[in-house]
Amino acid sequence: MARLPLAWGYRLAEWRGRLNARTGRDWRSMALGMRHVQRQALAGYHLLPVQASDAQRLLWSRERFVVEARDEFEARLTAAGRLAALRCRHVFPPGGSFAGVAPERRRGLLLLTPHFDSFFLGVAFAARGGAKVNLMSSAVTHDARVDRAVQQHFSAKYRGLEPYLNGGRVLDMEAGIRPFYRMLEQGEALVVLGDAPVLPQGVATQVDFLGASRLLAGGALRMAQKADCDLGGYICRMERPGEYVMEWCEPGPANDPETVRRVYALFTRAIEQSPGHWWASDLLPAMPPCPPRAPAYHVLAFTDSPLEGSAELNFGLRALQRQWPGAMDGGSTRWHMARHDTAPPLAAFLEDADTSHLLVVLDPAVLGTADLPLLLAQCLDACGEAVCAVAEDARFAVNEWAPDYITQADFERYVARRGHLPTHAPTRPPEPPRRPLVYMLRLDRLRARDPRPAAWDELPQALGSATVLAPRAFVHGYAAYQQGSRSEMLDMLPEGVQRLLDVGGGEGGFVQAFLRQRAGAALLVEPGTQAARRARERGLEVFAGPIEQLDPESVGRFDAISFLDVLEHLEEPLPALRQARALLAPGGVVLVSVPNLGYWSVVRDLAGGRFDYLPVGILCRTHLRFFTLRSLEELLADAGLEIVRLRRHTPAPSVEQRQFVQALEAAGLPCDHDSLATESLHALARAR
Repeated sequence: MARLPLAWGYRLAEWRGRLNARTGRDWRSMALGMRHVQRQALAGYHLLPVQASDAQRLLWSRERFVVEARDEFEARLTAAGRLAALRCRHVFPPGGSFAGVAPERRRGLLLLTPHFDSFFLGVAFAARGGAKVNLMSSAVTHDARVDRAVQQHFSAKYRGLEPYLNGGRVLDMEAGIRPFYRMLEQGEALVVLGDAPVLPQGVATQVDFLGASRLLAGGALRMAQKADCDLGGYICRMERPGEYVMEWCEPGPANDPETVRRVYALFTRAIEQSPGHWWASDLLPAMPPCPPRAPAYHVLAFTDSPLEGSAELNFGLRALQRQWPGAMDGGSTRWHMARHDTAPPLAAFLEDADTSHLLVVLDPAVLGTADLPLLLAQCLDACGEAVCAVAEDARFAVNEWAPDYITQADFERYVARRGHLPTHAPTRPPEPPRRPLVYMLRLDRLRARDPRPAAWDELPQALGSATVLAPRAFVHGYAAYQQGSRSEMLDMLPEGVQRLLDVGGGEGGFVQAFLRQRAGAALLVEPGTQAARRARERGLEVFAGPIEQLDPESVGRFDAISFLDVLEHLEEPLPALRQARALLAPGGVVLVSVPNLGYWSVVRDLAGGRFDYLPVGILCRTHLRFFTLRSLEELLADAGLEIVRLRRHTPAPSVEQRQFVQALEAAGLPCDHDSLATESLHALARAR
């Protein structure tokens, strides 16, 4: 066939392809014993993100056999030395040129291409610019089980290609990768098929391809990244017999996720436009969709939080490091911990081209989800001019998006519901401006802007319209955990209370609220060093130790002693309550609030096999005791106290709550409706 006039040869190749489609037989079925190749191809077409009927997919399958038969004919033309008779025009992205593969390149270039149309001829056409071009092949076609005719076909195909490569070679990857490293290190171009599934024990890379995030064979890409070379891609297809077109993707650094995205976007567009020209469609079932993955990113986290040094923050910080590892493809950790007064400047990160994304955590006292870096990156991708994406947080969540979560599972469901919101939105200008808690920078875009120096907490505002809000990315800040006033508890105190002892009151918010309302006297018991120091700075009287060490003779008696969300943190709460009883003035009261473990969302989590500690809340990591009303009553009774007033904090019931309770009732399980509706218990007790 290679010696026939070109028009005849192309026509015969087409007829041969149609015959192969009828028999379901081609060189791949001969080589690999895959008699089911046509069935697999149809299965692959069903997975494409393209609407089509079964009849249309059958036409694609037949077209696939025709294109593959033409590839065989083109290989024979190559072996016969007739490539000079073929013409090719090149289509470059705006501003691009053939210089991308010119011989004067100083950086190696990995060129990816799919099993699409005439990709094999594209190797030779790429070398027409004068560059040395190499091809990575596979020894699978020389396996002893492969039909001898197929082995001879590929041997002739590759031998015939090498004279057109300007000194480049065709090498099997099974022979070792060191020669390919040398090619790239010497500034040569290397063509590799980029649409192969991951082999057992092989290196994988996750890319957006054909409407989903998929794991593909990634050894070549990893090699290019380690060799610090460039990455590009092309599509080669026949326009008419003897005339071809090559569509190019602009080369860029192989370590840049944007370059990888451009390459596979080119492949996706070509395959979706002409599915029948992709003759590896039978491999798509071996490339199942997988959850999308955030790009490689660094993390800059500031440690000078109001909770610095606390057990709650230490636990929360470890959780963030697990959720947001900031790992590069090589697996090395990229967390940078700093204080605001010693943090590296933005310029230090701009000079390091190792990554294109930087996640900035201005206060690590935040609760987040593992997909937050991905959501911020998607926001930046969707808004092409943005360089900064700010995570939404609970301060701005109102109306239908007001926080309604108690547990980690609740929080994850809440964030998942936000997936229906837009990927990005303009930032709102609050008065006065509030600094974000978490944001992400696109360093590659920021480098092009040459930004003026700004403090890290002022940078999003300084970037102006280049900063966008990411409504789907959400964090909950808890830095004010020890600063709450708990003023809602004041009405539980009898009118005559003039002297208060507040145990474990953090920075003294409840004491201050009491002093403003009652104009009495108060003593704060706070063992936490940082919180006690801040309370003293507010002018409060503080005893920095446990209540058991207070001497009744020296401090006197109190009208009321409060334990607001404190008892659950004590290893032995009974001695503390007995000491409180001893410190009460005649007729004095003990005011207690504890979270209720019987709250419906906690019960639902337990029924689903989850009990996730959090930095704060009902399931706070520092909780050592858990209460329901019954266990609270028993504890107070053991301390010689009895409840004289009980109040339940019951948030407005949600649809989910009602459905859960109804499911319990339908299952015939006993239900304490009051307990299921109670988030926390507020009790006023007197000595018995």
